[in-house]
Amino acid sequence: MAKQISRRDFLKGSVAGAAGLAAAGLFGCASGADTTTAAPATSAAATRASETQAPETTASETQAPQALSVSFDKEVDFLVVGYGLAGEAAALEANDIDPNASVCILEKMPEAGAGGNSIASGQTVIIPAPDDLDTFKRYLTACSNPNPIADEYLDFLATEFAGQGGWIQATVAAVGYELGYVGGGPISWGSLVTEFPDLDGASFKGCSGHVRKAGSTFEYGGVWRGFDLAVRARDNIELCFNTSFTSLIQDESGAVLGVTAVADGGSEIRIKANKGVLLACGGFENNLQMQRDFHGMDMVYTGGTPGNTGDAIQVLMAAGAKMWHMNNQTQSGGFWLGIKVPDYEAVFMRNFSMAGTSWLEVAADDQRFYDEAGAYHRQHMKYKEYGHYVDLPHDRALPVHLIFDEKTRTAGAIVTKWLSWPITTEGYVWSDDNSAEIEKGWIVKADTIEELAGKLGRDPEALKATIDRYNEMASSQKDTDFGRNPETMSPLDSAPFYAVGIAPALVATTGGAERNPKAQVLKWNGEPIPNLYEAGELGSFVSNLYQNGVFLAEAIATGRAAADTAFGGRSQVTAELLMQKEEYDIAGKADGSYEQLIKGNHGEYTLQVEVAGGQITGLEIVNGRDNMFMDDTQLETFFNEVISGQSVEVDAISGATLDSNNLIDALKALFKK
Repeated sequence: MAKQISRRDFLKGSVAGAAGLAAAGLFGCASGADTTTAAPATSAAATRASETQAPETTASETQAPQALSVSFDKEVDFLVVGYGLAGEAAALEANDIDPNASVCILEKMPEAGAGGNSIASGQTVIIPAPDDLDTFKRYLTACSNPNPIADEYLDFLATEFAGQGGWIQATVAAVGYELGYVGGGPISWGSLVTEFPDLDGASFKGCSGHVRKAGSTFEYGGVWRGFDLAVRARDNIELCFNTSFTSLIQDESGAVLGVTAVADGGSEIRIKANKGVLLACGGFENNLQMQRDFHGMDMVYTGGTPGNTGDAIQVLMAAGAKMWHMNNQTQSGGFWLGIKVPDYEAVFMRNFSMAGTSWLEVAADDQRFYDEAGAYHRQHMKYKEYGHYVDLPHDRALPVHLIFDEKTRTAGAIVTKWLSWPITTEGYVWSDDNSAEIEKGWIVKADTIEELAGKLGRDPEALKATIDRYNEMASSQKDTDFGRNPETMSPLDSAPFYAVGIAPALVATTGGAERNPKAQVLKWNGEPIPNLYEAGELGSFVSNLYQNGVFLAEAIATGRAAADTAFGGRSQVTAELLMQKEEYDIAGKADGSYEQLIKGNHGEYTLQVEVAGGQITGLEIVNGRDNMFMDDTQLETFFNEVISGQSVEVDAISGATLDSNNLIDALKALFKK
């Protein structure tokens, strides 16, 4: 079983400490037990043995650092920094290759806050069809333009994404989880949401996979949780929470020997890694200074883990790594619409499909600035400008406020209740009528628009004029300014009035060191830094537009590649990924009216299905409609797709995935052959 230790275990004496770690399949060393000649890097991020003082040097001498004796407190075979999905995959692959190897995972967050961005994501793992990889690579190329990546990287991504399903299934099946397509059941081609359908290659054959408890449709954080159980079920994998990686230890040639980390109370520890160090500790979305330095951001927050503060960026620079994707043409994961409150470090996400229709967003000049009701989440918050996909304009429009009235306040939660760190990981439940958040002071309330403007520090006359113009267009059902769908517009005229700040929120960054298909970190000359690996979001291959499912698939693929390279082999764990579809028979179903009880995420509801002449002729929710996230438009779209296609294997409606999947499961259960 995976062993979890406290930081004090790192620093036990040479007899008791080493014996205890050896019993767990690890090799512990007290300070001074293993002394290795090493050279410090030439920056503040360099590691120096605390008992050794570096001599004073001239500027020229620092280019060829002197050797130092470094005493290690601990020795392992493979060291992983970061316990997100990439770190999990690497540890599991290493354990598959050599079950006797000692693997140690360092995680800066407490155990309850582990999981990285993978636990807060939409949970999709993209799987292209093995017989259509050329088309898939064309699509990846189009997404990466105008900053294309090398063909060998495209080949790696396509091949690994298509082939890793069997390993995923075998790994999680051992702990009661499964890999299936979005909507339930085994993997089948066609269950895929393509975010940029007008790009070359967008017609590629593939599917969107989910890892979840066996027999279920969806699970918050399911892919990370399934892998977490698999890690904990293995011997010789050690989990070390609340342990912050600070720097690399390199020898005179630049080869990585190990790392330094900080234990509780500030104690420094040095860990030797015989087969290498993997950095899988995420990006820098929660580091405002880095966002300002690399993206020119004024204000930005994270929608994922607060732990992604770019810890590895400076370390990689100090090690001489070639950096890439620090400032792509777009924020590859997109600027999402964040609602930042003082009680949480990460943001909530403004509801993608607002339940009410009497609302708008205003920019710094008190004016509307875009079609605020667009379904941008279907393309990772991109829209087209001059024929190119670009980020939403919020970072250029700050401060931005969402303004709404009493009708919208009572219509439903203004946040998306299934996504973002405060909800998925910290467990906050936003009130359906937003009343609890008003009481907390997170939402500003006023009796008039002018009073609301004063509380927001805005010009009362300008804000009132903007809302008056919006109300006129809502009444005439035509947005002549930005073309907003009139079905999403009604006058903002029911006091009291409300406002909440909207800030750009990041779900991921892609900057880091360039890595090759072996997950080796490259120097500026293209040569690998010996024994140093990188996986996941840190240094991602994604260089511009992000297609749903790529990040999690890349985390698994690159984590495994790092372990394969470090151990000089490949996992022999194999499993057939069942591609055949389950069979459903609509034509053979007897005429009649059938009811399917659905246990949704917020209560039960009943789907009524009418069948006549071997066809589905009607669909209706007859009980529990209020327990669904889907709005009426989304529900009508879903029903139309089922009836027009006479199929239960339809795509989930973007923005209403949970309800879509529940409805699909109910239909499949009814018509299963």
